[in-house]
Formats: sequence, structure tokens, C-alpha cells
Amino acid sequence: MTVSIRFVMIVGFCGLLAVSVAAVIVTGVAGALGNTLTLMARDSAQMVEEARRDLETELAPIQNQSAYIADQFAQGRLRFDQPNRLTLALESSMAALPDLAGMLVMDTNAIGFRILGERRNGKLPAVTIGNFQSEPGLAQVIELARYADNPVWRRPVWIPEIQQTVINLHTPLYRDGEYIGLLIQGKAVADLSSRLRDLEEDKGKIPFLLYGEGHVLAHPGLAELALDVTEEMPLPLVSSFQDAILAEFPNLREVIFEKYAESENLRMGRTEFADRSYLFSYTEVTGIAADLPIVVGLYVDEARYQDFRDRLRSMILVGIGVLMISGILALLMAKATVRPILALSEASAQVAAGNYDNLPVLPKSRMRELREASNAFEAMVHGLKERARILDLFGRVVPEKVAERMLSAPDELAPQTVEATVLFCDMANFTHMTEELGPAKVVAVLNAYFTDIVDVVHGHGGIVTQFQGDAILAVFNLPIADAAHAEKAVNAAREIQVHLAEREYEGRRLSCRIGIATGPLIAANVGAASRMNYTVHGDTVNLAARLEQLNKELGTTILIAGSTAARVRKGELLSLGERTVRGRDHPIEVYAPLKDTVEVDA
Repeated sequence: MTVSIRFVMIVGFCGLLAVSVAAVIVTGVAGALGNTLTLMARDSAQMVEEARRDLETELAPIQNQSAYIADQFAQGRLRFDQPNRLTLALESSMAALPDLAGMLVMDTNAIGFRILGERRNGKLPAVTIGNFQSEPGLAQVIELARYADNPVWRRPVWIPEIQQTVINLHTPLYRDGEYIGLLIQGKAVADLSSRLRDLEEDKGKIPFLLYGEGHVLAHPGLAELALDVTEEMPLPLVSSFQDAILAEFPNLREVIFEKYAESENLRMGRTEFADRSYLFSYTEVTGIAADLPIVVGLYVDEARYQDFRDRLRSMILVGIGVLMISGILALLMAKATVRPILALSEASAQVAAGNYDNLPVLPKSRMRELREASNAFEAMVHGLKERARILDLFGRVVPEKVAERMLSAPDELAPQTVEATVLFCDMANFTHMTEELGPAKVVAVLNAYFTDIVDVVHGHGGIVTQFQGDAILAVFNLPIADAAHAEKAVNAAREIQVHLAEREYEGRRLSCRIGIATGPLIAANVGAASRMNYTVHGDTVNLAARLEQLNKELGTTILIAGSTAARVRKGELLSLGERTVRGRDHPIEVYAPLKDTVEVDA
């Protein structure tokens, strides 16, 4: 009894896989609801990204306003020597951005105009004009701005007049390429804390902004509580901050989690406080709000996810158990399925290497398709053996290339007219040799001689189409096209002469005469219905045979028609002039290799 491999795959592998996948899906769905880290990552990524966008949104109007004022100075519409116009411009700018803590515009001598937000101290005049050189560090700030091409956020500072810590945007002012002054715009950090308070979803998630990693820039609690700071320390330290959980930020242990945020910089950490675990999620933002990176983050009490975590742990254990059982069963079934496939693969490798006789025995599988594949493979091997035998038999009668074409693509051997080069080779003194040696030795000499000549012709890309007594007819550029057919035929002729000069056959030295011609000829399978032979016909064949005979008259061993010489590299052949060839109405120019020429009369 055999079983369909499809049935095995569906019931076995697919069934087990379905069970495994279903278990993974169930575990995944349950885990998605309770996975502490991934859920925290998703929530915190969204909240941190929103806090970062809010920070940029809060500061963008200030940056836009600074660019506008700098442009007005660059075009000469605002000038330090026009105080009324400049005062009006500053008052308008402050009215447009009521969240500004204040603005200060100075020339390079620290003489300028200052305006503070009315909502912070309504008793102060709207605009103060004066010399601010006495302000600590202001001269250095003006000089530092000289080397800045663009607005730069500087470190937070404490402003006593408004009792606020502000972050400052310093914008250098230029006219006609000359540095003429500095614009400073201040943003109260209390505003940032108010934004975080609005962003806070519930008491379990607390967002924060840190200046660098050592100072608290904004925190929901700072929106209502007064800052305990000084001019020397305008921001509270993280380590001593009133939020004891945030104070643990420097001691975080990093946590790896699957990232759901677009930003690849989002990180996560865990800390312990009062026997409870808290998860922190944060990222660093550079280039806004301050000269140091701003840490945008939040923390959450990990206990709020504990129930979901316990559920996930149980689901994972169940899923692992199911997957282990499924894996064991799948391995057992795979072994039974793969063993005959591996045997078939090994046998295929032996066949690819040409080894048809020592193939391993294929196991008989109970699976119908595998058994049918084994039977088909054995039939294929039998066919390959038969093909190899036929090819070997054909190769003894016709050129191996022709035999391969006869088997694989017989249509390509259809009658055709093609330009090719013909080499006609005839043994010298053959009649005298037959009288001396007798039949047996003559046949032995011919077989050895023909074997050597055929090897040389095949080695140069030609084929031997006929043996005519002791003569050989070879052709180049058939049945496979070869652009260098003329030159290869000449090289084959030279090698034949060298080969015969170096070898003896039954104790005798042999010699031959060769004629070579290039031109159109007809190539086809010709013969009786029961016996076909692939050969060539045409005047080019006759010309090669006539040139072979002309060697007797000229005392040469190789004669080459002008049609062939025209396709051979110059300097390798010597013209013997025009000669009359039997069967031709007009003389033709003939050539011989340089090493094969003799003194002849023109």
C-alpha cells in the first residue's frame, strides 16, 4: 500500500504547522495585550514623539520671528539709530508671541533695547533702552555671536526681573555682510512644563525634559511649583529633584525592546524605587532649546502591566510545549519523506558525473509520488545509457559534433548552403606502400594514420566528413559556425605535416599532400533511406582536391586558395602566383605556408 505525498504533506507537515502557527498566533495575540516591553514601547514612543513635536512646535515661532527680525536689519528697515521704529517693532513682536519671556536687541557695544513680557511683570516699562555692558557675561555673548552664521540656542539662564529661568535663542545681526549686533529671545521653561502637564495622560505616565542628562528642564510638577534655583544654577539637578523616581534616571539599567517608533534613537531603561519597578523611555534631541542635547522621555510604573505579563508567560509556556511536540512529530515524518529523496539526489549526482554503472540502489518508498519518481529516474538512466551507446556508435562513423546534433537537434542538419573552408588531404605513395606491406599492415597503418589526422582536425574545430581510400575530406565552419574557420584550417594543415614528420607508422614515415579552399558549399545528410552520411558538395570541395593534386607539380605539401589566404593573417603565407587548375576556366592565385615553399618558376 502506498500513500500520496500530498496527503502526507497536508495531514502531516501542514497539519502540524497549522497547529503550531495557531498556537503561536494565540500566544501572540495574548502576548500583544500583555507584553510589558512592547506595549510600553508603543505607548512611550508615541508619547515621547508627541513631546518632541510639541517642543519643536513651541519653539518654531520664536525661530521664525528671529529670522524675520534679522532680515529686517539686513535690509536696513530696522536700525539702531532709529529707536522709535525699533521700539515699535519689538513691541509688535512681543504682542505677536505673548509666550515670550522677553527680547533683547543690542549693537556690538551692548547698547540696545530690552522688552519683558507684560504678563510677567506689568510694572516694568514695555521697552528699556540703555547700555547693558554691566550685565554679567553679556560682552562675551556678543563676541561669541560674531562667529555664528545662524541662530543658536544657548544654555538656560535665570532672569531676576521676571523670576524665571529661560532658554535663549541668540541670533547674530548683519548688514552688508558686517556684524552689527545680537538679538536674544527668551522662552520661560515654566511654559514647557505646562505643555508637559497638558500632555500627561494619567498619573501612571510622567513625561519630562532634561537639559543634558544632569538638569531638569521641564516636568509636569514644575508647572505649578516654584523653582528652587539661583543664577549660578538656573535648573534643578536630576539627582536631587523633588521627583524621587526621576532622580533615579542616571542609574537606569538599559532594556532592549522591539521598537515601534519611527525614530531609531528611542531607548528604554528600568530602575527600582521603594520596592517598585519603573520603566523609562527616552530619546535625545539636539539643536533645539539649548546648547546641550535635550532628553525627551517619560516613565511609568511597571506594576500596571503585571497582570498582562503573567498572562503572556502562561501563553508562552503553552506555545513552547505545542511547538516542541509538533517539531518532534514533524522531524519523524520528514525523515521518512526525505530518505528516498536524498538517495535520488545522490544517484542524480552520479549520473551528472557520467557514472551510469555503479549507481546506488534507490529505496522503495511507500509514498506513491516518490516511488514514481524513482521509477522515472531508473528509466531515464536506461535512456541515457542507450543514448551514450548510440552516440559512441555514431561517433565512429560521423564526427561526434554531428552525432550530437543528430540526437539533440536533427532539424539543424537540414540541407543548407554555407561558406566554409575545405581541407583535402591525400597520402603520398599509398599504392607503393600497399604492395610492400600487405592488407593487414595497410589497414593498421590507415587506422593509426586516420586517427591522428582526425584528432588534429577536431582539435582545430573542424570535422571529417569522408574517408576516400587514403584521402580525407574535412570541413571547418560546419555544423557549428566559427568565424576563424579559414585560419584554423591552415593551422590544422601545418600541424598534420609536423605530426607526420615526427611519427612512424608500422616502422614507416608517412607524408601527405593537402589542398585548402574557402567558398560556398552545400552541407546535408546524403545517402540511401537506410544509410545517411553528413557530407559537403560543391565547387569549393573540388577546388581543394585539385589543389592537393597541384602539390605534385609545384613540389609543395600544402597549397591554399586565394579565397582562404584572404582570411588568414598576413605574413604567414607566400603567394606562388596564378596557376591553372583543372576544371577552372581561369587561373587562380595559390599560396603556401612560408616554411613549405620551394623555388618554383612563375
